[in-house]
Amino acid sequence: MEDNLKIILDEFDQYKGQFIITVNNTVERLVAIGDDNEDWYYITWKKNKLYWWSCVGRIIPLKGFIDNDGYNYLVHIAKLNDYDKIFDYDEFKIYLDSYLKEFPNDNFITDFCWELTEI
Repeated sequence: MEDNLKIILDEFDQYKGQFIITVNNTVERLVAIGDDNEDWYYITWKKNKLYWWSCVGRIIPLKGFIDNDGYNYLVHIAKLNDYDKIFDYDEFKIYLDSYLKEFPNDNFITDFCWELTEI
C-alpha cells in the first residue's frame, strides 16, 4: 500500500502546479495530494475551488505533451484571470478553513503548489 502512495507522490513531484486533464475531461491545475482515510486523491484547482479526484483514476499531464506555445497560452490565460491564480494567500486560508469544516476527514498529504511557469 505504501508503494502506491510513493508512486502517487513521485507523480505529484513531477507534475505539481501544472495543468493536467482530469478524469472528468477538464483542464485544471494539480496543486496537492490528499486523503480521506479511505482513498488518495489528486487535488486540483479551478475557478477558486478545490476538486478531489481519486488516484484510482488517472491524470493526463499537458506540459511537455502539447506544443510549448499551447501550454504557454494556458499559463498566460491563467495569469490574466483572477479565478485561476492565487493572489491573496490569506483569502485562500479562509476558503481552506471553511472547506475543512465542511469536510473534516479530508487531509492534505502534501503542501500546496501554486507555482505556475511557462515552458
